[in-house]
Amino acid sequence: MTRILEFIVAAVIVFALAVIIGVALPSSGHIERSVDISHNTRHIGDMLSNYRRYADWGVVRMLDNKAQFALEGPDFGKGAKVVWTSTKPNPGNGSYEVTEKDGDKSIVWKVDNLWNGTNKHYTITLEPQKNGRITKVTWAYDVDYGWDLIARYSGLYINGDPATQIQLHLASLQQQMAAIPNVDYTTTEIFVADVQGQPQLVVPTQAPRSLDEVAAATDTAMKEIAAVMKIQKINPAGPRHTTTVEWGDENYVFDVGQPVDSANLKIDGKDYVIGPAMPQAVQTAEESEAAAPLPGNMDRKGNLVVTDKVVARTGYNGKALVTTWVGSPAGLPLMRLSLKAYAMAMGYRFNENANRYFDVMLTDPATVADDEQQFKVYLPILDNAVANEPAAAPPAPAAPPAPAAAGGQH
Repeated sequence: MTRILEFIVAAVIVFALAVIIGVALPSSGHIERSVDISHNTRHIGDMLSNYRRYADWGVVRMLDNKAQFALEGPDFGKGAKVVWTSTKPNPGNGSYEVTEKDGDKSIVWKVDNLWNGTNKHYTITLEPQKNGRITKVTWAYDVDYGWDLIARYSGLYINGDPATQIQLHLASLQQQMAAIPNVDYTTTEIFVADVQGQPQLVVPTQAPRSLDEVAAATDTAMKEIAAVMKIQKINPAGPRHTTTVEWGDENYVFDVGQPVDSANLKIDGKDYVIGPAMPQAVQTAEESEAAAPLPGNMDRKGNLVVTDKVVARTGYNGKALVTTWVGSPAGLPLMRLSLKAYAMAMGYRFNENANRYFDVMLTDPATVADDEQQFKVYLPILDNAVANEPAAAPPAPAAPPAPAAAGGQH
């Protein structure tokens, strides 16, 4: 009996000590880790303010490659949320939600997972370094334990799993950002547009990477298209399109396209309808070496062959990122890179090999100086995002006729 009493007393003392120590432990926890990333704060802030691609780079996928993800709330900024489910105890089920965003300075993620405590959140601070080309990213974790003594004891291990996950997040974020073109798009207005496909006559061409050479190749292509339009008795239905096929070190490979007002063509006495290009899935060696297809047939890219130089297809139809460029055509490659960087940072999916960049010339080079040309530049995307491109401004009303001068000729 004495031994039992001794055991009970010892247990009470141990419990009392545990309570006293627990009360003395901190009621909150904080840890942080930092890394330098060679991108500006806008790129990184955009990446961390949406979860479109979180399943590709986030730590949850590293812990369980079979975890399932779902997005909730708005696509970007405050309220954006990713929810995951996992059969593994780590990471378990949980979610992250953007609860605060202070411009390009900081983002706060609410953390809902199996870790002990309440008011759990990440605060990610972005500090520009070295003329803004490098950003110091500080990823902090904060938690409140309150009077939950078990949670307070768990705070002794805050440098375990929470710190490990922060470090993994930072390392993966650094890798993701390395794949994004380091182009500053902060002053570029980029929107999501609904692009309506139009029947087009197209000339594939190429030229050395010189403005004069590209302009000459474009003019030659437009003459070929004009000749076909005259024969087919169809008319232009909008400005010229230029689709980038390959921006090489020395040569620029591109398609010159002219939307037309009719999809009906007559080739060698037979009627054809212009439709979307349907590339061949697999091409044999014999097909690759075969002679160019005759008019009325499909080429290897699925275009309808009209003449030996001109093909026909329906232009891109779907969602696209779009921006406007005013200036010399020499600035267009930078605009394409800006669209790519924006798409990757914002998590939009795209395939630049299947649906290529294209630009639409809005001004007439015959009447507008080269450095005042206006273009719309597009990058097709796969996401069904809500279009937010502002409507085109209505044309200005015609000026009233000037009154006849007194005593003028009648």
